[in-house]
Amino acid sequence: MGDDMVDNHFRRGQNSPQQYSRGESPRRQRVVTLAQEVEPTAWNDFAERREQRFRARARQETYTHVRPRTHLQRRSLAQGGQVERARPRRPLPQSGSAIPKRSSRQRRGFLWKLLSLFTLAVAAVLGTSFAVTGTAFRIEQVNVDGTHNQSLVDTIQHMGMQGQNIFLANVTALTARVATLPTVASASVTRQWPNQLTVIVTERQPVLLWQTKKGTYSVDAQGIVIAPASETPGANHLMAVVDTRTHNGGGTLRPGQHVSVADVQFALNVFASLPKMAGVSAFTLNYTDSMPLAPGETGSFVVASQTGWLAYLGGAGDSNPLDNRLLELQRILAMAQQQQLHLATVDLRFGLRPVYTLHS
Repeated sequence: MGDDMVDNHFRRGQNSPQQYSRGESPRRQRVVTLAQEVEPTAWNDFAERREQRFRARARQETYTHVRPRTHLQRRSLAQGGQVERARPRRPLPQSGSAIPKRSSRQRRGFLWKLLSLFTLAVAAVLGTSFAVTGTAFRIEQVNVDGTHNQSLVDTIQHMGMQGQNIFLANVTALTARVATLPTVASASVTRQWPNQLTVIVTERQPVLLWQTKKGTYSVDAQGIVIAPASETPGANHLMAVVDTRTHNGGGTLRPGQHVSVADVQFALNVFASLPKMAGVSAFTLNYTDSMPLAPGETGSFVVASQTGWLAYLGGAGDSNPLDNRLLELQRILAMAQQQQLHLATVDLRFGLRPVYTLHS
């Protein structure tokens, strides 16, 4: 305030400067001065700009929803590990939002896939129908390998394999059928595309002829009756056992039946050892039940020499080994030759006590 305002102040209070000079205390009086109100336009502009900046910053800020940590995350953090951050999830469309439509290219791709699948299905059905019902895959030829027996080849080729569909042919069942043939030891059947089968067989090897009242048959080492001697290749070179039994099924052999394996092996040993040990090579080996038999035996072997004597060997189940019996026979034959005896029978069924008889 200027000098004018000071003068007015003193004038309003009615105090003069002389009163202050005389040492008189002035009387105090409260004076209120009203200033003229002036609107701060510059301040308002600044406040408005600041408010605009606050609103723009508030629109730009985004708030992330805080999810509580799981028990596994807390445990990993306590052990010094790092907490795997949850992957952001795509927000689901809000209710009322429009579902995106497939483009025309996507629809064409889906239709092409559907058409391709349909075409493949139709082709598979037609191919299967052609393979099953068509004549191109009908078995026309059956090849038989492993044998030169024409009778066996004809038998296999006439088992009804021709005409079957090669896809539907049961190879396992066909192999089992071929293996049941008496002359076959083992067999295998394989497909030869598109319309042939190959049968590989292993024939049974005959080791002996077994002669009965109704015919002579070849027998292998397992006692399997193979075939009639007339149908067995090389049957003329095999030794024969003459079965003269009247009981226990004598004379009823057929291909596929069994003869005792022990009897077959015993007969083979007689044919192999008798010429070496006793010097007898011309003889007939009979199999008979006309004499007492041991329990469980179906027959007894008898050696009939061309000189007229009979040697009763007994059965394959005797406790006395065959070599001992043949050794006793050799001693008796040597004694009879030295003494010029005419032997009739030699019974070797009683171990070390053989019995012989002479012609009268």
